[in-house]
Amino acid sequence: MLETPQERVKLLKAGIDGKTIEKLYLIYNDFKIVAIPTHFELVELNA
Repeated sequence: MLETPQERVKLLKAGIDGKTIEKLYLIYNDFKIVAIPTHFELVELNA
């Protein structure tokens, strides 16, 4: 699943964001994260 760029473009056009598509790509293609990423994204939380 999601092997070609065209499949990913269809999901983008359907309104699915890029981060979700990346996660789906990793899950459906059995990729495993073996190291902690060096880039951390800051997230603001409204308390």
